[in-house]
Amino acid sequence: MPEKIDKIGKWSEEKLSLLGKYLHSYTNIMKGQSWCKNGYYYIDAFAGTGKPKSKDEERYIDGSPLVALKIKHPFMSYIFIEQEGWRIGKLGKLKEAFKNINIEIKEGDCNKIISNDIVTKVKYENFNRGIIFLDPFGMDIEWSTIKNIANTRALEIFMNFPVMAINRSILINNPDKLTKDKVERMNKLWGSPNWMSDIYKETPDLFGLRIEKVSQTGKSLGDMFRNRLKEVFPEVTFPLVMKNSNNAPLYCLLFAGHNATGKKIVEDIFKGFESLKS
Repeated sequence: MPEKIDKIGKWSEEKLSLLGKYLHSYTNIMKGQSWCKNGYYYIDAFAGTGKPKSKDEERYIDGSPLVALKIKHPFMSYIFIEQEGWRIGKLGKLKEAFKNINIEIKEGDCNKIISNDIVTKVKYENFNRGIIFLDPFGMDIEWSTIKNIANTRALEIFMNFPVMAINRSILINNPDKLTKDKVERMNKLWGSPNWMSDIYKETPDLFGLRIEKVSQTGKSLGDMFRNRLKEVFPEVTFPLVMKNSNNAPLYCLLFAGHNATGKKIVEDIFKGFESLKS
């Protein structure tokens, strides 16, 4: 039986590069904060294997866990969450390779682990801080989880908002054909059914009113979710649209946190990336 591996495209490598730049800035600041006496955490909610393979070339790439572990000033603690057992096995090798770093690996649904464990450990009054990388394979993150993270006032999120997954599985032209499961899935991500009124509008025709889908770009969807994030986080960046080789929007990157400095750093990183792409 062939060995299971994760494969990623060039756009994912770009995303990891942007993440690495922010993590470098974050830890460079946090290492000098004496008040943060109980540490600062990096939490990877969809950690993968730690070493995915390029889709286009015969080479392996540092995944988000390794990107975070290899920064100049490491975090005080790392928590890697993964649901697939075969990926957990590969993540375990990181503990062997980085024996001097505190690494904890948790197996299961990240929504449950974050809401039942992480947010009770890392919060403002505990004099600790952290950043959670939310990079779901599809629409696997729930709004209740994001809200719980925001309520800690100590955790930031660097998030991949899954534009293509939403467009492919949810945003069909006729809302009457949306299955109950799809509606509930979107409701969990959005935290309410209010997305329906932004996506579908009543339009008059010869027979009265008909409901149709409003055309959405990757950026407009990202902006909609940014506004949602601003309801629970005081600082949220503009959405950075990431596209595949066919120039189709795959996802938006968003940062949300409690500190204006963090937002500025991420937006500067995003603007630098956009200027290189233009």
